[in-house]
Formats: sequence, structure tokens, C-alpha cells
Amino acid sequence: MKIEFTLNGNLQTLDVPPDRRVIDLVRHNLGLTGSKEGCGSGECGACSILVDGESRLSCLMLAAQLHGRTVTTIEGIAADPAQTKLVRSFVRHGAAQCGYCSPGMIVSAADLLRRNPHPRRTDISTAISGNLCRCTGYQKIVDAVAIAADEDSQEFSPPPWVSAEDHTADPKPLFSKPSFDPRTFGTNQTEVLFPESGDALLKLAGKQTDYRLMAGGTDLLVWRRENRSAPRVLIGIERVPELQRISMEGNDIVIGAAATFQQIDDAPLVREHLDLLRQAIRVLGSPPILHMATLGGNLCTASPAADSLPPLYALQAKVEIRSLDGRRIVPISQFILGPRQTDLRSGEILWSVHVPIPETGMRHRYFKVGRRKALAIAVVSLAATWSCQPDGALQDIHLAWGSVGPTVMVFPEIEKMLLGKPLTVENLKSAAALVQERVLPIDDVRASAHYRRLVSGNLLLKLLEA
Repeated sequence: MKIEFTLNGNLQTLDVPPDRRVIDLVRHNLGLTGSKEGCGSGECGACSILVDGESRLSCLMLAAQLHGRTVTTIEGIAADPAQTKLVRSFVRHGAAQCGYCSPGMIVSAADLLRRNPHPRRTDISTAISGNLCRCTGYQKIVDAVAIAADEDSQEFSPPPWVSAEDHTADPKPLFSKPSFDPRTFGTNQTEVLFPESGDALLKLAGKQTDYRLMAGGTDLLVWRRENRSAPRVLIGIERVPELQRISMEGNDIVIGAAATFQQIDDAPLVREHLDLLRQAIRVLGSPPILHMATLGGNLCTASPAADSLPPLYALQAKVEIRSLDGRRIVPISQFILGPRQTDLRSGEILWSVHVPIPETGMRHRYFKVGRRKALAIAVVSLAATWSCQPDGALQDIHLAWGSVGPTVMVFPEIEKMLLGKPLTVENLKSAAALVQERVLPIDDVRASAHYRRLVSGNLLLKLLEA
């Protein structure tokens, strides 16, 4: 397969298998060994690169995805005079020891300083939350980034080969349409298809049999690497503009299935109306994961621990499904049937998510308990949206628990019991006891069923702190 892309300011034309991972392409085909592979599953950040100015995990990208894009590796950052102050700061202030994680750390820091030239220390910690370091210690890394940002008052510029228009805060398509055609890249093992319109996508899904859709790839490519998913055809949906739109339809905010979580978080409509979803996005993953992972992917993976699902249940969202035969709208509670099980039928595509705009006066909180502060899979989560009458009595309430059953769990009878009552410790403890009776947790490597049962009820008491 022939691909053309800009790498560190130079146009590259390569003939490579379309399903070669980008980390392997960069290190072995191109000899740029600054980017490292640690975990191979998107958890350590050592493989971070910039794609169209945003940090991405090259272990979770395929070569075919690079066509028409602008890629910057640590070598490109180090060679750019405008950005060497960041590299020098790491060296001068003890932010690098063994050096294995340093390239990824610097790439993540460069992405942050491009978006926010004067970050707070908490901003820096968030920016590098997806980068693991075993020897230097994060304090010195945060120091180095903060000092680099304060060295002068000039904004941290992107490399000169990256267009300034690639760095707008508004949601944008992930792929700028190239001149290269056709858009079918194949090998004897895996064929990778990139339709560029909704109609083309539906036609492909209607005629293919052994295929998987790929949006962000943050889950699918991990399974593929572990030989748990090996379809003959991969259909990438990242170039379908209809699936990245975020718009208003009536009283619903409609989010395209291929919209990334960063695009969703940046969208003005979401910022204005869907704070509950944004709270979940903030604890969902590292910046590179947010740049890659999509809402549709989260729904179709259908993990009971997925962070975006409890807010969508609590907000009473619906999903739009399309095929060559038409479209249908399904409540999210009917769409997700179990872990990795959905109501999608042959030839159907999850098209968008319809989220009703909450009524004025509703309060929203997302609570997540994990085994660590950042990048943790939920042990238990709770999404809550509620409103009170002037006398303090509950007027409306919707609750949804994650990671305590085969799907997100809701209990309308418990919500009904709370209506008309004030939010007091006694009332919430009574409701918590019923929750603990009804949840269906399991024992696994992250927590026992007993612990999950206790926490699921106790999280209700946090409504008193909101």
C-alpha cells in the first residue's frame, strides 16, 4: 500500500502493509527510534507522537491512518529551534534519567504548551497523566515543563511544517482529505478500507461479512495485538464527516459516533448543556486517548465499566442506527445488551447519540472509584442528575451505576422512592441499602463483589457534598 504523509517537515511516500502499526513503521521502516514501545496497549505513553498537532499513541494506530496527515516525532521536536527549550529543560532540571519515557513525556508536554502556553502545575500533571515514569519522579518532570513555559513570554509554537489552522479549539475532522485515490489499502492478511462519506460506509457495511469497524482503535487494536480479534477487513470510519458532527436537533444534542472525546469536550453545545458527560470525559483517559477514542467506540465495546455510559443512561440518551434499509432510534438501555453485546444487526452502523438537553436547574455529578487516581478502569461509578423544589424536596432524579453488573444499572423504583423527599443522610442511606441489594457485581482483579456492593450504595451519600 502506498501512503503519503509529512514526517518532521518532509514529505514521505512509502509502500507498506496497511495494518502495520505506526510505532513499527516509525522505528523499523523509518529508523526513528526516539519513540519507544512499552506496553503496546496505550497505557504507558512511551510511543507518543504528534499527528496533525495532537498527541497520539503510535502503538494504537495503523500505517493506513497516516495517509495525508502531518506527523511529528521526538526527533522533529528536538530539531526545531523553537522547541529545543523544552528538551533542554528536561536535561537541565533532572527530568530524565534512564530516558526511556522521556520522548513520550516531551511529546505530551509539547502538545500541552501548544494548546496552553502558560499552564498551571495541575494542567501539566494532567497532560502527562498518560506517560509512565519509573525512575525520575513526576515532580522533576512537572518542574521542567513549568520552567520551559516560563522561560519567556512567547507562545510555544507548533513546528513550522504544521499549519496553524490545525490547532483550533473547535472540533474538526480528524482527516484532511488527500488527493490520493483509491482509498482501499489491502494485503493478503487484512484489508483496510476508509470510506469518506456516510453513503459509502453504509454500502461497505451492507456488502462485507467478515469485517470490523474501527474508530479510534484504542480497544480494537489491543484485542488485535493479542490475537483476540482478527477480521479479514477493517473499515475505518474516521474520515466520514457525518459521524463527527455535533449539532442540535430539536431539544437533543446529537453527537456523531466517530466524534472523539476531545472533540466532544471542546464542543460549545456540550460545554453549555452536558456537564455530566464532560465530568466523565475528564476522568476517562489521558490526552492522547481523548484525541483518539470515540463515543461510538465506547458504546459498541459495551463495557459495564465504560465512563461515558452511566452519564448517557442518566441523561436518558438514545442512539441512532442506520443501514441501507433505513434508520431506527433506540434507547441506550435497549441498545447495550451485555459486555461487548449490542443491538446492532448485520449491516447496521451506530450513527449518532441523541442526548436530551437537561432542564434548567438540574444538578449533575459523576463519581468514579478506581484503584488509582488517573487512568483507572472504574471499580464502581455513579452518574447522577437531579433537581429540588424550593423547600428542598427532590423534584426529579436519575441515577446510573457502572461496573456493578453486566450493563449499566438503573433502578427506577429507588428513584421514585426518593422523589418528594429532601436529600438527607437518612433518606440516602435507605436508598443505598436497596441499591446494595439490587446490584450484581462480580469478583475480579480490580475489586471484590462485596467491596463493589458497599461502594455502590455509599456513593449515593456523595450527593450531599455536591
